[in-house]
Amino acid sequence: MTVDKSDIMKRDDFISYLKHPERLDEKSLPDIKELVQHYPYFQAARMLYIRNLKNTDDLSYHAELKKGAINVPDRVRLEQIMNKAASEKNGQSTVTVVADDANIESVPQLKHHDLIDSFITANPHIKPVGEVSDVETVVLDNTNVTDSIFTESLAKIYIKQGQYDKAIRIFEKLNLKYPEKSSYFADQIRFLKKIIENR
Repeated sequence: MTVDKSDIMKRDDFISYLKHPERLDEKSLPDIKELVQHYPYFQAARMLYIRNLKNTDDLSYHAELKKGAINVPDRVRLEQIMNKAASEKNGQSTVTVVADDANIESVPQLKHHDLIDSFITANPHIKPVGEVSDVETVVLDNTNVTDSIFTESLAKIYIKQGQYDKAIRIFEKLNLKYPEKSSYFADQIRFLKKIIENR
């Protein structure tokens, strides 16, 4: 299929539309559409075509926008072209869109921008927690301890720390508190006493 060059939009017109996509209207729609049909992988033409559909309130705008979002690799650029005129009409020229990417002028500062910047420059790190044995270190003063905290787990912690006398006292209290397990606690007490004797 041969394309007649006179039918296709001129280069200067295309660049003008890239610089000012808000100028796209009913007159430009057939030219842009034809350009997209002849060059389906021409991304800038596709973005302008979608913007042209938006400007003319065309019913196929949303469908083409979905297709364009998939096909256009630079979605930021697509968003800039789609929103340029709307921001200028509101008097908030937040981003200037021109033919090359280097000319993006100003983006408004975020609400807590300084706080975010200071956090990034501080580069904080979470310090790792020590070993499990450090967590298990328990110091109890017998004057402040009530019988409710004496548990088998506490006795096992004392055994790991080598404080066998304290573990024996806990097992004796548990033996009185839970008589149904007295044989188990008695075995534990005998075992610990043998460890103490063999030191």
